[in-house]
Amino acid sequence: MRSNNLLINIAKYTLSNTRVFIDAYSKDNKAFIEMKNISSYPLDFDKDEIMQRFKRGDESRSEEGHGLGLAIVKSYVEVTGGKFDIILDGDLFKAVIEYDKK
Repeated sequence: MRSNNLLINIAKYTLSNTRVFIDAYSKDNKAFIEMKNISSYPLDFDKDEIMQRFKRGDESRSEEGHGLGLAIVKSYVEVTGGKFDIILDGDLFKAVIEYDKK
């Protein structure tokens, strides 16, 4: 699965000396994977905008990247029948992947 883009982003942009959390669970005949961190930069962007190609959450970042990671994850999850969402809560960044259980 192309979630390695998501794993790389979650680890790369987490606040120093904090943890990354990955949870997998099922509920109501659905399977979920949640990845979350405390962001190392302000989450002052629109969650839908950040999932577009060539968009970056913090335009001032100088690290490598083209702003494709979340767009690739979203496209892959949707093509394989799932749903992908981002939840922003203060400095908490959470990515949620959802699939129907078969």
